[in-house]
Amino acid sequence: MIWSDGPVLRRALALTVTVCAVAVCAVAVCAVLGVVLGPQTSYAAPGCPRPAPAVAVQRATVVFTGVVTSATPSGTSFVHNVKVDRVYKGQVTTAEVRVRTTGGTCGLGRLTPDERYVVMAMPDGDSWLAGPRSGTAPASDALLARVQSLLGQGTAPTKAPTTPKQVTYQQVGADHPRPFLRVAAPGFALILVGLLGLVVARRWGRVPA
Repeated sequence: MIWSDGPVLRRALALTVTVCAVAVCAVAVCAVLGVVLGPQTSYAAPGCPRPAPAVAVQRATVVFTGVVTSATPSGTSFVHNVKVDRVYKGQVTTAEVRVRTTGGTCGLGRLTPDERYVVMAMPDGDSWLAGPRSGTAPASDALLARVQSLLGQGTAPTKAPTTPKQVTYQQVGADHPRPFLRVAAPGFALILVGLLGLVVARRWGRVPA
């Protein structure tokens, strides 16, 4: 009985050893692939680091949220029209602004139309520049919560101060000056009345008693 079960036992033992060897090899291969492929998959991220929101909002001139309405290529850049809905830092005086992004490996490239973004930008002529390290990104709930914790609830875009109208003064009658005699007539009349009164008074003064 014992001898008859020997071959079966040896076969079962050999099969167990084979299965364990295959399992160990599979684990080793996965580990090697994880080491080799892992850095390659995430290598691009360290090459284009993005600043933390706390750093980005501190160095940005303006921070606002808005929806991209259009994106136009301009050389190696993209110019976007962004409809602003909330301003967290700086002064935005129009409901729609122009935001320029750069292309290249680390640039933000073309923003997606109809998508809402948190824009952190610097002045760029008649537009705003959202550079590669600006922190500009889609307006996720997590990013919005972080920005609001740093800058508050924000406000609506403010209107540009209106320039007061220049007041002009027009001299009455400047184009059609009144004749000198017409203006001076009342004065002459008073003078004549005074002279006549003086003459009458002298004459009455010379009459003998």
